[in-house]
Amino acid sequence: MKQLFMRKNPMSRANLVTEEVPVPKCGKGSALISNQYSLISAGTETASVKRNMKDMVVKAMTDPELRESVKDMLFKDGIKKTADRVHYETTKWTPMGYSGAGQTMEVGSEIDGIGQGDLVAYGGEGHAEFIRAAKNLCVRIPEGVSAKEASFVAVGSIALQAVRRAQVQVGEIAVVLGLGLVGQLVSQMLQAGGARVLGSDIIASRIKLAESLEIEKGYVANDQLPQEVLRYTDGVGADHVVICAATSSPQVIEQAVAMARDHGRITVVGMVNLDVPCEDFYMKELDLVISRSYGPGRYDPQYEEHGQDYPVGYVRWTERRNMAEFLRLIATRKVSVTPLITHEFELNEAAVAYQTLMEHPDECLAIVLKYDRDKEAIKRSIEIRKPRVEMIGTDSSANVAAVGCGSFARQFHLPNIKASNELNLRSMVASSGQSAKEMGERYGAETCTTDYQEVLRDPDIDAVMIFTRDNSHADLAVAAMASGKHVFCEKPLTTTYSQCLRIADHSRQSGLLCMTGFNRRFAPIVKPVKQILGDCNGPITAYYRVNAGLLPKDNWVYDPAYAAGRVIGEVCHFIDLLTWLIGAEPISVFAQATGDNPSFTKMEDVSAIFRFADGSVGTVVYVSSGSSSFPKERLEVFSDGTAIAMDDYTDLTIRGKKRIDTRNRQGDKGHDAEMEHFANVMLGLEEPQITYIDGVRGTVCCLKIWESVQTGTIQPIEINEYF
Repeated sequence: MKQLFMRKNPMSRANLVTEEVPVPKCGKGSALISNQYSLISAGTETASVKRNMKDMVVKAMTDPELRESVKDMLFKDGIKKTADRVHYETTKWTPMGYSGAGQTMEVGSEIDGIGQGDLVAYGGEGHAEFIRAAKNLCVRIPEGVSAKEASFVAVGSIALQAVRRAQVQVGEIAVVLGLGLVGQLVSQMLQAGGARVLGSDIIASRIKLAESLEIEKGYVANDQLPQEVLRYTDGVGADHVVICAATSSPQVIEQAVAMARDHGRITVVGMVNLDVPCEDFYMKELDLVISRSYGPGRYDPQYEEHGQDYPVGYVRWTERRNMAEFLRLIATRKVSVTPLITHEFELNEAAVAYQTLMEHPDECLAIVLKYDRDKEAIKRSIEIRKPRVEMIGTDSSANVAAVGCGSFARQFHLPNIKASNELNLRSMVASSGQSAKEMGERYGAETCTTDYQEVLRDPDIDAVMIFTRDNSHADLAVAAMASGKHVFCEKPLTTTYSQCLRIADHSRQSGLLCMTGFNRRFAPIVKPVKQILGDCNGPITAYYRVNAGLLPKDNWVYDPAYAAGRVIGEVCHFIDLLTWLIGAEPISVFAQATGDNPSFTKMEDVSAIFRFADGSVGTVVYVSSGSSSFPKERLEVFSDGTAIAMDDYTDLTIRGKKRIDTRNRQGDKGHDAEMEHFANVMLGLEEPQITYIDGVRGTVCCLKIWESVQTGTIQPIEINEYF
């Protein structure tokens, strides 16, 4: 399918391009829509284009926050990783658009009230031939409303939410400052609610349009505007002022305060300078409210991504209900959007549409993009480059598919696959067509797809590399092994006991390699530690402290739909390293967590003491409440007259039978060597160092930590489930 993007170039201005990308896969809680019309909003998208088209080098030089961020990355990650991340940020694709309408091609089982073949309107997605819209971001179009009219649904919901926030009553005077697309819709809805509407804009044609849509009076924005409003209201002032303008000047908010009556209400919709004149604001005792996008549910992943609705008895007007109500207002002719359309283009003319918008902003209000109804059939896999042909006499290589392309994969695994002589990226798999194509191009994939089954059916793919979110790992790994493919899975391999059983069964039956990404075993600085401990007699005492740091509370690791928390997702790493260094199996654990009964997904300050089968003891301390200026990871090991300390994989000190002081400035944690080992095992050049047993053990130990914390017992919890 074709989709419109802003493609950045670090050395020049960004460009608008229409790219061929795979059609997204429809999930249980989403609908796949064949687009008929999408809306370009003059105000919102002009601002987006201007931000993205700014020269990236100039932007970096003039943004102090960005410069400080780069400095921090250089200090923590080094030059190469920082350069890679900056290059990604300055060359990534930005999808354009967020409002449209079309016909459903596929409908998920969890969606009610919408069937296949229905006309629907959607919000939150871009200008593309096919759209995957989440359950709470699409609504059925009522009779009498065309797809072109319904394509306004997202912008209309923004305007409707502003009217709700304004709380205007019948007969009150409301002044709308800024008669762009949102301002025109707000004006019509205020009238539909019984308000007397005055409007103002700097563009005369927009005032004339608003007056033709029957606002009571329009004004050209100037310094005398507050006095004119006061004269019109017999000195009382406006009951409500709704700011739909976008400006960095403080004049708009100053004028809003000046024209508002005592105890009036100011509602801010547009991006405006809020340097409020405090004395006037205080003397009038005004209310100031902000209207945030479509309505309740916006920016809430449980609502938008997982389809969890708010009870109507508690939240009457949600994001989706606002969308449906806006379409009803069109159907009943309380709101008219057709007069707001100034231009119409085909999708392949999108660049011209945006150029028109940028060069003639005064002449543009709403621009719609029209889509060919005879577009190609749904295509979820496309070719990026020709398959690599092995020449006679060259070393063999393995074809792999990468599933998922989040920040960790982009920082480590995907660059390593691209640089490898033993691995060939046959396919890049992602949930969105954009990610599949963009990352496929960036990391040299032959094909890209949004359908994991395509990878499983491909006989030329030898292994699947799983880089998705935690809860999906086990199912993807089992499906890969069932299709006869080796697996490399970023930790954790599993998150539950039942997943451990499934992985163990499929791994044993298939005989395929199922390797978890426990890269720290391969870090150069720990190799001498393993060697020295191998020469020690007697049990080992080991201590591993992780100063993990805080994550934003809306991070996906706290969402039970995606993950089982930081202990499962990260602590398994350090348990594996201690197990490998000690060379014996953990047989029991005693754990304590800070705080009062933390939930499984939010437990992130925990201390766990493991006893091993040979009498060794290993302690893992994982904390989020420390300081980022303190070293992140520290390992201490004691055995047979030897003491070892390692900090952040950069500094190693060994005393006792040997004296070693080593510094690795790069802090190499073994990601490159880990990937090389996986390739060599597949090619029969090495024996596997990590199997499914290691991945399962890591999860079992973390689940036992949770059990110990929850029971509160002072007795260690036995670890006897290795499957």
